[in-house]
Amino acid sequence: MSKDQTKKGLARVNTARKIWYRIVGPKLFGQMELGETYLTSPETAMGRNIKINLKDVTGNVKDQNAYVKFTVDEVEGTTLKASVAGYELTATSVKRMVRKNTNRLDDYLVLKTKDGKNIVIKTLLVTQSKAQRSLQKQLRQKMKAFLAEEVRNNSFETVVGNLVSRKTQMTLKKLLYKIYPINEAAVRVLQFAKNNAVVMEFQNENSKSSPSAAEMHVEDSKNTVAAEEESTEEMEESSEEEAALPEAA
Repeated sequence: MSKDQTKKGLARVNTARKIWYRIVGPKLFGQMELGETYLTSPETAMGRNIKINLKDVTGNVKDQNAYVKFTVDEVEGTTLKASVAGYELTATSVKRMVRKNTNRLDDYLVLKTKDGKNIVIKTLLVTQSKAQRSLQKQLRQKMKAFLAEEVRNNSFETVVGNLVSRKTQMTLKKLLYKIYPINEAAVRVLQFAKNNAVVMEFQNENSKSSPSAAEMHVEDSKNTVAAEEESTEEMEESSEEEAALPEAA
């Protein structure tokens, strides 16, 4: 068999042509370029998530402890437009915040933004020294009321923008400092809630009515981390009392 006949017998494999697509961020970050991707069709990129270090977005070295999440949701020619989808702190930065002889207060909130998006907020408070449980409860209630109002009066993108600029954290820290000295007031995670998530409702600070069922649900069911911390403190206090008994004798 000749070479010409062999070439004619070979089947041709049709491969789609790929091109480069730019990924740009929202107006919140000046529509800066987040990266590039090599695709056959831009529709395959729809819904993809991108996590970028905040330092690479803002250019500030102090922002290297946080990440911003983006989701591709629009195509315009060879440009893919991404919107903000979340914010979170690194695990190492959270560990550095917590020190000995302090209280770590974690909370979990499900709230609705002004533009109707249900979001999950995981917060972190670190006191300067050990605080009484009554003070810890006041700190939690004040923080929840502040964040509920902040989210209710702003769109999701504005909420993320206030976290990136640390406006929310600084305002919250000053507010809580009036109750008890605070080392850190941070939002560990901000993300979209699942479809079956129950939005929590909080009353205004000026209202004197009894707490809603959603608030009680937060205190009793959702806040498992705080319950574990309180049980640990009880064990530490009981062990200290047992150790002090021989000395008193």
